[in-house]
Amino acid sequence: MIGSAIAIYLLVLGAAGLRHQDLEAYLAAARDIWHGAPLYATFLHHPFPDPTLRPAFIYPPAFALLIAPLGLLPDAVASAIWLLIGQASLIGALALIVRWQKPPSWAVTALILATLTFYPLWIDVLQGQANLPVLLLVTAGVAGVARGRPRYGAALGIAAALKLTPLVLLVWLLLDRRLRAAGWMLGAFATVCGLGALFRFNDTIVFFGQVLPALAPGTAFYANQSLSGALDRVSSANPYTQPWIDVPWAFLLPVAVGIVLASWWFWRTRRHPALARGAAFLPLIPLLSSVTWPHHLVILLPVIWVSAIALGERDWPVIPTIALAGVLVVFSVLSRYPAGPGFGQAGFRSAQTHDPVVFVVSNALLFGTLLLFLTAPWLLRSR
Repeated sequence: MIGSAIAIYLLVLGAAGLRHQDLEAYLAAARDIWHGAPLYATFLHHPFPDPTLRPAFIYPPAFALLIAPLGLLPDAVASAIWLLIGQASLIGALALIVRWQKPPSWAVTALILATLTFYPLWIDVLQGQANLPVLLLVTAGVAGVARGRPRYGAALGIAAALKLTPLVLLVWLLLDRRLRAAGWMLGAFATVCGLGALFRFNDTIVFFGQVLPALAPGTAFYANQSLSGALDRVSSANPYTQPWIDVPWAFLLPVAVGIVLASWWFWRTRRHPALARGAAFLPLIPLLSSVTWPHHLVILLPVIWVSAIALGERDWPVIPTIALAGVLVVFSVLSRYPAGPGFGQAGFRSAQTHDPVVFVVSNALLFGTLLLFLTAPWLLRSR
């Protein structure tokens, strides 16, 4: 089975090739660094009205500085190196969990199978996204802090400085009263952002003053798999769907739901070990983000890994094991089911919210994330 999964994943890597849509924006920013050009001019002056869909660099300046060396290379060479960095980060994150949790070999087999067939990972590879290095930092930070090493909170701060959504993990640290780790996280975040401002002060001002506010409202575009995106699709007038109802205060709904989910996590995991609590919190990152594209969901892999190890330690109880397998089916099978008219075809817009089958399939990754969040405390129970 592992051989088949590896073969399928190699086909995905082969299909990705050496041209990636999102990497092109990264390389453009890297070259802007060397040329002294503004990082966000393409984003700010792009004619497309929805900021979240503009093909432009939208990360903090520190990220552009980090990948600046790639801007000196030919596109094909830079793409190959970037692909290797991503895959090394994935292997490193998995190796950290295996090393610190020490699961038996058959549990490692389950982890590898679940990883290589995880559909959001395939999308990440095809688009050349930056999520796998962030995954490594978040995995190291959560696992290290859970093992009683507050300095690993710095890894979370670095991750947040490169891609802001990991800042949600500060809530976990504060609710768990891990104040030293929270300090390390904030210190690392401020340091990396400060280095970005030191070298690209104007870009830093533009990012926090113009780019971030433009992205913060999110979008109702069907691929946005956050709670905010789904609620926008059904509760507010938008260019992409026909909502069920137009609620004037719909922007408050994600905040209210987020508070409920965080409170539920706090109560439901209060007796769990530290690593289980941290892992169970991870789904809140994509759920609470204003924009969650499918490739962002690789951040859920540590939850799946730790859940599989916990189930293995309990000799694979039937119902929880089926539940985890069902969640993986939602992510990797249901989300790919071809339902309803294709994008741009007649009836596509109304089908997104008024055809029950299309609604479920279109939001399958959101439902999978929510299911994983709700079942994680049950899956992560120790023996």
